[in-house]
Amino acid sequence: MKTEKKNEQAGLTRSLFVFLFTIISFCSFGQTPTDTLPGDPGSITVYTIQNMSFGAFHPGASGGSVLISATGSRSVTGAVVPLNLGIPYFQAVFEVEAPAGTIVSILNGPNATLTGSNGGTMSLQINSSAPASPFSTVVPPPGRTQVNIAGTLTVGTPQVTLPGTYSGTFFITFNQE
Repeated sequence: MKTEKKNEQAGLTRSLFVFLFTIISFCSFGQTPTDTLPGDPGSITVYTIQNMSFGAFHPGASGGSVLISATGSRSVTGAVVPLNLGIPYFQAVFEVEAPAGTIVSILNGPNATLTGSNGGTMSLQINSSAPASPFSTVVPPPGRTQVNIAGTLTVGTPQVTLPGTYSGTFFITFNQE
Protein backbone atom coordinates (compact mmCIF):
# COMPACT_ATOMS: atom_id res chain seq x y z
CA MET A 1 0.00 0.00 0.00
CA LYS A 2 2.80 2.46 0.91
CA THR A 3 4.71 1.55 -2.29
CA GLU A 4 1.63 2.30 -4.43
CA LYS A 5 1.22 5.70 -2.75
CA LYS A 6 4.92 6.55 -3.29
CA ASN A 7 4.68 5.52 -6.96
CA GLU A 8 1.53 7.62 -7.36
CA GLN A 9 3.25 10.67 -5.79
CA ALA A 10 6.35 10.19 -7.97
CA GLY A 11 4.15 10.05 -11.08
CA LEU A 12 2.33 13.22 -10.01
CA THR A 13 5.66 14.96 -9.38
CA ARG A 14 6.95 13.96 -12.84
CA SER A 15 3.70 15.16 -14.47
CA LEU A 16 3.91 18.48 -12.65
CA PHE A 17 7.54 18.94 -13.70
CA VAL A 18 6.67 18.26 -17.36
CA PHE A 19 3.82 20.77 -17.10
CA LEU A 20 6.11 23.41 -15.58
CA PHE A 21 8.87 22.71 -18.07
CA THR A 22 6.74 23.02 -21.18
CA ILE A 23 4.89 26.29 -20.48
CA ILE A 24 6.86 28.54 -22.81
CA SER A 25 5.76 31.55 -24.79
CA PHE A 26 7.36 33.00 -27.86
CA CYS A 27 5.80 35.72 -29.88
CA SER A 28 7.15 37.01 -33.02
CA PHE A 29 7.51 38.54 -36.34
CA GLY A 30 7.51 42.23 -37.04
CA GLN A 31 8.00 43.77 -40.44
CA THR A 32 11.20 42.84 -42.34
CA PRO A 33 11.81 45.29 -44.10
CA THR A 34 8.88 47.65 -44.62
CA ASP A 35 8.01 49.21 -47.96
CA THR A 36 10.22 51.97 -49.24
CA LEU A 37 10.08 54.07 -52.36
CA PRO A 38 13.00 53.34 -54.71
CA GLY A 39 15.31 56.31 -55.03
CA ASP A 40 13.49 58.28 -52.31
CA PRO A 41 16.32 59.80 -50.25
CA GLY A 42 13.97 60.50 -47.35
CA SER A 43 12.49 57.01 -47.02
CA ILE A 44 12.82 54.77 -43.99
CA THR A 45 13.41 51.01 -43.89
CA VAL A 46 12.74 48.89 -40.81
CA TYR A 47 14.53 45.59 -40.12
CA THR A 48 13.53 42.92 -37.59
CA ILE A 49 16.60 42.03 -35.53
CA GLN A 50 15.08 40.03 -32.66
CA ASN A 51 11.60 38.66 -31.99
CA MET A 52 10.06 38.92 -28.51
CA SER A 53 10.25 35.99 -26.06
CA PHE A 54 8.70 35.60 -22.61
CA GLY A 55 10.78 32.58 -21.55
CA ALA A 56 9.39 29.80 -19.34
CA PHE A 57 6.79 30.33 -16.63
CA HIS A 58 3.90 28.62 -14.87
CA PRO A 59 0.45 30.28 -14.83
CA GLY A 60 -0.09 29.51 -11.13
CA ALA A 61 -3.60 28.88 -9.84
CA SER A 62 -5.23 31.99 -11.32
CA GLY A 63 -2.94 33.35 -14.06
CA GLY A 64 -1.77 36.95 -14.35
CA SER A 65 0.70 38.53 -16.74
CA VAL A 66 4.33 38.42 -17.86
CA LEU A 67 5.93 41.73 -18.77
CA ILE A 68 9.07 42.22 -20.86
CA SER A 69 10.44 45.77 -20.66
CA ALA A 70 12.08 47.63 -23.52
CA THR A 71 15.42 46.90 -21.80
CA GLY A 72 14.70 43.15 -21.72
CA SER A 73 13.92 42.66 -18.04
CA ARG A 74 11.06 40.34 -17.07
CA SER A 75 8.48 40.72 -14.31
CA VAL A 76 5.24 38.92 -13.48
CA THR A 77 1.92 39.80 -11.85
CA GLY A 78 -0.84 37.74 -10.29
CA ALA A 79 -0.15 34.06 -9.63
CA VAL A 80 2.31 33.63 -12.54
CA VAL A 81 5.60 32.03 -11.49
CA PRO A 82 8.69 32.82 -13.62
CA LEU A 83 10.88 29.76 -14.24
CA ASN A 84 14.60 29.84 -14.90
CA LEU A 85 14.97 26.75 -17.07
CA GLY A 86 17.53 28.18 -19.47
CA ILE A 87 14.86 29.43 -21.88
CA PRO A 88 15.71 33.07 -22.65
CA TYR A 89 13.35 36.02 -22.49
CA PHE A 90 13.91 39.29 -24.34
CA GLN A 91 12.29 42.32 -25.92
CA ALA A 92 11.64 42.74 -29.65
CA VAL A 93 14.38 44.67 -31.45
CA PHE A 94 14.07 46.54 -34.74
CA GLU A 95 16.49 48.79 -36.59
CA VAL A 96 15.37 51.86 -38.52
CA GLU A 97 17.44 53.08 -41.47
CA ALA A 98 16.67 56.68 -42.38
CA PRO A 99 18.47 59.98 -42.90
CA ALA A 100 19.87 61.37 -39.64
CA GLY A 101 17.35 63.61 -37.91
CA THR A 102 14.27 61.88 -39.37
CA ILE A 103 11.37 61.98 -36.90
CA VAL A 104 9.75 58.54 -36.54
CA SER A 105 6.64 57.67 -34.53
CA ILE A 106 5.46 54.16 -33.66
CA LEU A 107 1.84 53.08 -33.85
CA ASN A 108 1.05 49.85 -31.99
CA GLY A 109 -1.41 47.51 -33.64
CA PRO A 110 -4.21 45.65 -31.86
CA ASN A 111 -3.52 43.03 -29.21
CA ALA A 112 -2.25 39.79 -30.73
CA THR A 113 -3.56 36.33 -29.91
CA LEU A 114 -0.85 33.73 -29.36
CA THR A 115 -1.83 30.12 -30.03
CA GLY A 116 -0.29 27.19 -28.16
CA SER A 117 1.20 24.08 -29.72
CA ASN A 118 -1.11 21.96 -27.50
CA GLY A 119 -4.13 24.28 -27.66
CA GLY A 120 -4.80 27.30 -25.50
CA THR A 121 -4.37 30.99 -26.22
CA MET A 122 -2.82 34.05 -24.59
CA SER A 123 -3.08 37.74 -25.44
CA LEU A 124 -0.10 39.99 -26.19
CA GLN A 125 -0.22 43.76 -25.81
CA ILE A 126 2.63 45.80 -27.29
CA ASN A 127 3.83 48.46 -24.84
CA SER A 128 6.46 51.18 -24.88
CA SER A 129 9.58 51.56 -26.99
CA ALA A 130 13.13 52.69 -26.36
CA PRO A 131 13.79 55.25 -27.60
CA ALA A 132 10.31 56.52 -26.74
CA SER A 133 8.04 57.40 -29.65
CA PRO A 134 8.37 59.79 -31.40
CA PHE A 135 12.14 59.72 -31.77
CA SER A 136 14.75 61.13 -34.09
CA THR A 137 17.15 58.87 -36.00
CA VAL A 138 20.76 59.58 -35.08
CA VAL A 139 22.92 58.11 -37.84
CA PRO A 140 22.81 58.45 -41.64
CA PRO A 141 22.36 55.36 -43.85
CA PRO A 142 23.71 52.75 -44.01
CA GLY A 143 23.75 53.20 -40.22
CA ARG A 144 20.60 52.27 -38.30
CA THR A 145 18.84 53.40 -35.13
CA GLN A 146 17.94 50.52 -32.79
CA VAL A 147 14.40 50.43 -31.38
CA ASN A 148 13.44 48.06 -28.54
CA ILE A 149 9.78 47.14 -28.01
CA ALA A 150 8.20 46.00 -24.71
CA GLY A 151 5.18 43.73 -24.30
CA THR A 152 2.71 42.31 -21.79
CA LEU A 153 1.44 38.75 -22.07
CA THR A 154 -1.90 38.02 -20.37
CA VAL A 155 -1.79 34.50 -18.93
CA GLY A 156 -4.96 32.59 -18.05
CA THR A 157 -5.50 29.77 -15.57
CA PRO A 158 -3.84 26.36 -16.14
CA GLN A 159 -7.10 25.13 -17.67
CA VAL A 160 -6.91 27.82 -20.39
CA THR A 161 -3.12 28.27 -20.69
CA LEU A 162 -2.09 24.75 -21.63
CA PRO A 163 1.59 23.71 -21.56
CA GLY A 164 3.41 24.22 -24.85
CA THR A 165 5.06 26.72 -27.14
CA TYR A 166 2.94 29.75 -28.02
CA SER A 167 3.43 31.87 -31.11
CA GLY A 168 1.69 34.62 -33.01
CA THR A 169 2.17 37.83 -34.94
CA PHE A 170 1.97 41.41 -33.73
CA PHE A 171 1.89 44.52 -35.86
CA ILE A 172 3.51 47.88 -35.33
CA THR A 173 3.83 50.73 -37.79
CA PHE A 174 6.82 53.04 -38.04
CA ASN A 175 5.63 56.42 -39.39
CA GLN A 176 8.02 58.98 -40.85
CA GLU A 177 6.81 62.43 -39.80
